[in-house]
Amino acid sequence: DYYILEILDTETLAPVPEGEVGEMVLTTLCKEAAPLIRYRTRDLTRSINHPCSCGNILPLHDRILGRSDDMIIFRGVNIYPGQIDEVLSTIEDISCEYQVILDREDDGKDYMTIRLECLESDKPEQLTDVQKKIAAAIKKKIMISCDVEVLDYCSLPRSERKSKRFFDNRGL
Repeated sequence: DYYILEILDTETLAPVPEGEVGEMVLTTLCKEAAPLIRYRTRDLTRSINHPCSCGNILPLHDRILGRSDDMIIFRGVNIYPGQIDEVLSTIEDISCEYQVILDREDDGKDYMTIRLECLESDKPEQLTDVQKKIAAAIKKKIMISCDVEVLDYCSLPRSERKSKRFFDNRGL
């Protein structure tokens, strides 16, 4: 109630149309000692246009979808790690561990490979289906092409902390 929330384009800082992803920017209305004026949180979200079931009439925003400072540019497309995570979370028979490797080949083109673990890798035809399904889902959602490598379960390193998922070997 005591702040103004704006969803803005990360580059131009112009308001984004309702429902589009942008950066959450806050202005406090009653913080006296050190007011925050258009504070850029670097959190990505989008505004929601349906009324809250609790009766709240204030504007709503979606969950935090990622961070603007985590963005990578691949073949001219802005990609946020949360976008790939969102696509992979819809695919059955794969573990939650994955890696995204970005490489630049001798031909000067950038290539993306997604390495992930299949829960049941004893059926070769299932692995091919999983690869095709993931490549198609990434193409549809993010509009980029990628290679998909399906590995045996527990092949990727585990960490007690947050796993490093993106490896950019392009030397930018």
